[in-house]
Amino acid sequence: MFSNQLNPDQAHELAVEAYTYGFAMVENYKAIFGMCVWADSPAYSGFNRYLHGRQLFDSSYDTVVNANNDTLYSTTFADLRCEPVVVTVPATGDRYFVIQLVDMGTDNFAYIGTRATGPDGGRFLLVGPQFKGPVPSEGFTKVINAPSDFVALATRTAINGADDLPGVIELQEHLAVQPLSEYLGTQSPPNAPHIDWPAYSPSIYRSPRLFEVLNFLLSHHVVPDVERPVLDRISQIGVGPYARFDLGTFEPEIQVAVAQGAADAHAAIEQRGNSLGTVVNGWQDIPRMGTYGDDYLFRSAVAWKFIYTNSPEEALYPIAEADADGIPLSGANQYTLHFKANELPPVDAFWSITLYDSETRLMIDNPIDRYSIGDRTPGLRYEDDGSLTLRIQHTSPGAEHESNWLPTPEGRFYLNTRAYMPRATFLDGTYRLPAVHRVD
Repeated sequence: MFSNQLNPDQAHELAVEAYTYGFAMVENYKAIFGMCVWADSPAYSGFNRYLHGRQLFDSSYDTVVNANNDTLYSTTFADLRCEPVVVTVPATGDRYFVIQLVDMGTDNFAYIGTRATGPDGGRFLLVGPQFKGPVPSEGFTKVINAPSDFVALATRTAINGADDLPGVIELQEHLAVQPLSEYLGTQSPPNAPHIDWPAYSPSIYRSPRLFEVLNFLLSHHVVPDVERPVLDRISQIGVGPYARFDLGTFEPEIQVAVAQGAADAHAAIEQRGNSLGTVVNGWQDIPRMGTYGDDYLFRSAVAWKFIYTNSPEEALYPIAEADADGIPLSGANQYTLHFKANELPPVDAFWSITLYDSETRLMIDNPIDRYSIGDRTPGLRYEDDGSLTLRIQHTSPGAEHESNWLPTPEGRFYLNTRAYMPRATFLDGTYRLPAVHRVD
């Protein structure tokens, strides 16, 4: 019993802190469990084996909200406990390509691809925190040290419409993740110790049961120094690497306080996730994502809203839910989005704007099968002065404007810009997207 050490208020505060700190790591485990642990999962592929997306998402896709219509995903988790792994990337040429490497705390710790390492591909050696042997560097484009035993390789390959699918598949077929011994043709090291993986269930949310999963995960992650103080505090309720959390060891009033703390923390995460940034010209200006330091509420809110978000230098994702007057966007109205000739989104890769239904957060069925619009949209028409006007409305704006039409549903919707490899003016806020204007 811990009643002599903690009063209910202290226990509640520690539970809030522990849940807020650990939610993102547990949300990441949801993907590990579904892809690498639970063999009956429809997304199961196992560690060190890519699962390739080969469907250009449209209104029929309802598995993941806010789905991307610009790139196809290839995803795997690397198991780095025994030995390093080799990531082989073919030459990608003019096609935008990126591998986002994410640790178990959901920080982006490295990048491979067009921006970070160039278009020529290469062989990259990924080394885990427990590896003690010599690390060969000769013959590798880069050696990358990972802070976790299990690392996500969130891979995106640009696709220019359905006709471009064969080109993307060919590139995907030449992606490889393999243990170093297999790559070198040498003897494999002994297998890593067996893991008794904790079951994942959505029922752990809002509950102290989340701490049981968190303790397991923390034992496979090198905690940065900035996180040591919070771990010291939450250890008072049995949360931490190699710790054992057991709610039943607390007296009844402490159990109630801890349970309430978990529920309150989850509510705060959702609230923060629904207000991630300030609004400028109707577009949410979201703080830097991808590396979070000790802002655990923001980290967990991003994980709840859209986990595995790129770092700003790789991509920006402004979202507009209202027009220039602050009125929510609705298919009952007609809108224009006008870019002056010198005000098109400044990017080194490409940009697009995808439209989603506000309630379902899915793409919308429409008569021209257009779910996003951007600088790669075939037939996009610019004015003689180089400016661009997009038409955003439910019904056709007429034949002369359909090339620039982004169809809406009848009800509420929102716009999600994706700007890949944004330039400095976009990153520092000098450049702002123009507001969406209602046409009276």
